[in-house]
Amino acid sequence: MAEIEGFDINQRFALVAIDDETRKLAVNDALQDLGFRVHYAASTDEGHDRLRKTAYEVVAIDQAFQGGTALDNPLLQHLQVMPSNTRRYMFLALLASDVKTLDNMTAFSASVNAVINYNDLAQAKAIFERAIAENDQFFRVIRTVLQEAGRR
Repeated sequence: MAEIEGFDINQRFALVAIDDETRKLAVNDALQDLGFRVHYAASTDEGHDRLRKTAYEVVAIDQAFQGGTALDNPLLQHLQVMPSNTRRYMFLALLASDVKTLDNMTAFSASVNAVINYNDLAQAKAIFERAIAENDQFFRVIRTVLQEAGRR
């Protein structure tokens, strides 16, 4: 890998917006095991700032982040309405207590790529690995076409 002054230009970044330490640790460990450098958002404002400054490949957000719900979480709402030319290069996972893990219809209705139930976080690495691979496969053609057209 090419490195410039200690910075790996091929590094993959993930943003984690989870308040609960147990859930945060499970997601952190899974994403690090998959090769991501994990950054944390301690608040909605910090999450917005980090999203402006870094191209995250994965964002994992807890529905309860900063006391919110899936319906009124400001950081999640920001990500849901992000322009598609940016969002198609980002994998967005929503953690929640009332969802079935990897239920595509629930993910679609929440405008995220995958949903993960809190009770399934013991298998977080396998869940992220599978869901990210499926997402990459789904968007592979459009990403290739955009790259060839010089639009990414």
